[in-house]
Amino acid sequence: MEYIFLLTLMLLMAGAMSFLILYARNATNILQRLLTYVFASMMAGMLIGPLIYLVLPGSISIAGGAEISLVSMTVLVIPYLIVFMDDVLTKRQERPRFFIHAYVAFFVIFDEILMSLIFNLVVNPQVYLHLLHSNLLSFVWTAIASYWFVFPMGLEMFLTLLFMHAEFSSHVKVVLLIQAALMTMMPTAIMVHPWEMGTIYISGALMTGFFIYMFEYLYRKHAMKIHLGAYVLLLLFSYSAMMAGIFLWIVVGDYAVIALAMVVDMLVYLSAALNSGWLSKGKSLYWISSKNWSFLFLLIVFVAEFFMGAVFDAVYYGAHEFMQSTGIIMFSGTFFSDIGIAVFDFFTFVAHVSLSSWFLIMMGIEMGSLVAFKIRSTRELETRIRLALMLAAYGVYSIFIPSFLISNPSSIPFVGWTMGIGSGGAFSLIFIVPIALTYLISGILSLLFGSRQLCSTFCTAPVMYQGTFYDSLKKFNGSSPSAKVLTSQTRKGEIVYRTVSLSVYTALILSASVSLLDSLGYLNFYFYGTDPSYMVYLFLFGFLWYAVFITMPFLGSYGCINTGYCHWGNFNRFLSRFGFFRLKVRDPMQCVSCTTKDCASACPVGNYGQPGKFIQTGEYKESRCVGIGDCVDACPYENIFYYDIRHWIKEKLPRKH
Repeated sequence: MEYIFLLTLMLLMAGAMSFLILYARNATNILQRLLTYVFASMMAGMLIGPLIYLVLPGSISIAGGAEISLVSMTVLVIPYLIVFMDDVLTKRQERPRFFIHAYVAFFVIFDEILMSLIFNLVVNPQVYLHLLHSNLLSFVWTAIASYWFVFPMGLEMFLTLLFMHAEFSSHVKVVLLIQAALMTMMPTAIMVHPWEMGTIYISGALMTGFFIYMFEYLYRKHAMKIHLGAYVLLLLFSYSAMMAGIFLWIVVGDYAVIALAMVVDMLVYLSAALNSGWLSKGKSLYWISSKNWSFLFLLIVFVAEFFMGAVFDAVYYGAHEFMQSTGIIMFSGTFFSDIGIAVFDFFTFVAHVSLSSWFLIMMGIEMGSLVAFKIRSTRELETRIRLALMLAAYGVYSIFIPSFLISNPSSIPFVGWTMGIGSGGAFSLIFIVPIALTYLISGILSLLFGSRQLCSTFCTAPVMYQGTFYDSLKKFNGSSPSAKVLTSQTRKGEIVYRTVSLSVYTALILSASVSLLDSLGYLNFYFYGTDPSYMVYLFLFGFLWYAVFITMPFLGSYGCINTGYCHWGNFNRFLSRFGFFRLKVRDPMQCVSCTTKDCASACPVGNYGQPGKFIQTGEYKESRCVGIGDCVDACPYENIFYYDIRHWIKEKLPRKH
């Protein structure tokens, strides 16, 4: 009966708060604002008496608690009566809307926190009184993370959205519905294992689906209202904080971040719910020409995905086992050494999560969906086949075989040597043969079919770059000054390419040499116990790769090619210059009369010299051409085609008469 009574009160409270939100949203005159002030203040004051009664058991009676509530209701109303009188006396018909909206947002969340504290003290008095006396903040965070706070907040979101749905576009309704669902699906709400595990995977699926939806929406709609653009960024920030909070809760049992994230999420929602038509107002934001907005969008999405992957890893492997596998070490206690340890821990944690199987699986589902959308809209059969092979390679070659099928993939040529460096750890004599065979196999494939066998098929990069949304970011190649430098092969771009590639090769050779000497017993040099060769791998492809990817609005698309930091790609592209692969045209004169030059503008790498070469020689052969195929698909005359070993053999075979 006690639970039924509390649940009934919770539902009534959620309904009352929803009514307050809707009423405040439409409060336009002085009297309506006064009623809003009085209603919200009295709701808060009513809860203060029961809270004191439960926090100080035996110190006051029930009647005393009721008296405290009455006094609190009166005291809390007084400041807003003064505001009302000021409005009347100064004949201010319209106090700034921000005031009443901030006021209501504060009291909606404050009242729900008070209710959660009270109900938790009723249901679990010993636990929460102990928390109160031992750690006041933990007492508050734990209450916010419980279902007495989570479910009313989610219900308020659903109810207000139900009554306001006619004011929102279909896109905004999808965003708000997912926001409400994710608030409700909080794993800390009910502390039973099936709920915790179920909601972790459901919320992960919802968030992944939401990202896919947003990517496709942005791909189709290059403009949105500036307020909606700001709302999306704030919402993604709250999601990032939520996933970080869930991760910390799983690993160390701390509720602080997840509780604060829910409060932020509710504040973000109230900013839309209290402002009529706000999301459809303001100037238009053309995100494809806004480097700052696009960068923030990519950054916050990555942070949310990162912690989502970390949560899945911690759940699958176990929190303790997963944290041990990252190689994080404890601080030593001295200032300067702790700085070095903090830097090392940051890089190694980021790299181990971003290179983990479950993170790659989640990214594969998300990015792979965008590639599937591109396959559907691609005209050229060969490009569709290549994209399908790319997805298969990502799933089988990059994830399933090295992560779930083979215990020591580093001993197998080509498969286990991620990015040509290796994911097995130390460089030793036993791995020289697999590495040599890796380069031999990959080199032969590049000679026969071009470097697209790696840069557009086997590598994980093309899955991330070639989906619909991410492919559209190639427009920054021509609009961002720094991207122009890299993609146009200017003198500065060449200097960047040579400097970066030389630095990468130097780091690889030095780290491999030290690693080999370590394995032979001649040296004992490690980065806090981590092999130097493995550390270079973690930094280059667990951290720097994602940094380049996120900064596409500034560095342009395919930074791995244009900056020169992927040494394995450099090797394959170099060999491709001596192989069979190239682009050819059926009729060079068609290129002379072409006025659009779509082949050049379509290239995400920045091969802008295609039309001239087609006119001069009938073909285009350049080390940066990795066979993505956008130029082939973009040609309005279907004049461009791939040429490789298959066509050469066909030309050598005798023709049938």
